[in-house]
Amino acid sequence: MFRPVSRPEYSEHLIRLKDNGNAKALIGIRRCGKSTILSMVAESDDRNIIYIDLDTWEGRRIGSAEDLMKMIDSSLSKDRDSCLFIDEIQNVNGWEEVIRSLIAERKCDIYLSGSNSRLLSGELATYLTGRTSIINIHTLTLKECLRFEQSIGKTSSEVLARFIRTGGFPTVWRNGYSESESYSSINDLYNMIVKADIIGRHRIRNPDDLDRIFDFICGNIGNRTSLNKIFESMHKEDPSINRNSVYDYVPYLEEACLIEHVKEMDLRGRNILTSSYKYYLSDIGLRNARLGFRSDEIAGTMENILYLELRSRGYEVYVGNNNGKEIDLVGILNGRRIYIQACVRLSSDSVIEREYGNFKGIEDNWPKYVVVLENSMLDSDLDGIRTMSLEEFLLSDDY
Repeated sequence: MFRPVSRPEYSEHLIRLKDNGNAKALIGIRRCGKSTILSMVAESDDRNIIYIDLDTWEGRRIGSAEDLMKMIDSSLSKDRDSCLFIDEIQNVNGWEEVIRSLIAERKCDIYLSGSNSRLLSGELATYLTGRTSIINIHTLTLKECLRFEQSIGKTSSEVLARFIRTGGFPTVWRNGYSESESYSSINDLYNMIVKADIIGRHRIRNPDDLDRIFDFICGNIGNRTSLNKIFESMHKEDPSINRNSVYDYVPYLEEACLIEHVKEMDLRGRNILTSSYKYYLSDIGLRNARLGFRSDEIAGTMENILYLELRSRGYEVYVGNNNGKEIDLVGILNGRRIYIQACVRLSSDSVIEREYGNFKGIEDNWPKYVVVLENSMLDSDLDGIRTMSLEEFLLSDDY
């Protein structure tokens, strides 16, 4: 039986933006739940609803901006206010001019979705500067997964164990897939994204190199890197890898919302550093589906999950550089900050010194956390730094 994913945080946000004069744009990886959110908002609206899904057979027949405008014009009501929903808007070239015209003429309230991180950064999209309200949509958080599983008697610890392995794609949880079924579904999704949004759009000549580059990033979550470092590391293992492929294909993976680029912030000077950065996946299930789950690489998985939790709550996220000491995650939201160190287990005094010591010299009073996967006898709050389990942190309302 189909179980829709109720995501009130997003749908209520959209409803608050009703008739604000802007096009509301939902951006995120394919199958993260954008269509469901749009559908739920549409169903709750009593205006004349125009819903166009450009990923369906009928939607794919709309081959141009002119076709799109004709369909919209023919569906507008003379007697009622209209509300336009367009799913996967990037599938029509020149869509920006259509939306700009509709906004200028105030013909309808507009809601869009797209699976391209640069949807509103292209040359044509500058036409819409100041005319859009962007909402980044992410795969399910642990809290959202619990909405499924608690109804069948699963504890939060059991749900977390599955979440760490299979990630948060709604399809995986809605259908109750096993681990192997989850990985098969996620691999199918990855292949579809690569084919539709990267190979087809950018005319990739070496799709095998694209897969290898993505797998390399999957295997190096949580490590500072750069495009040059990625190339050099891969070239040592396989001299056939091409530098241009790395420099071209990594941005394509980011554009397709498969990976996210996280910049480094100098916490002393508050400057953004450009020499190194990190990449995180848009869902940790991608890593495990591609490479298999490995418990000895759980630290990077934890960082990725914590990163996505902060992003889902609206934080801008950076890697922190505290006078040469790394802070895994620095979140900024409405002028507030949060600092996080991720650690599998506080297993020794040296680990405690590393995790807590990296906060030394940060003189503000914003919350600082050491988040652990496994509790130990050494867990304790220290010098105002809170120690929390991963489960507790993901379910907390304190930040």
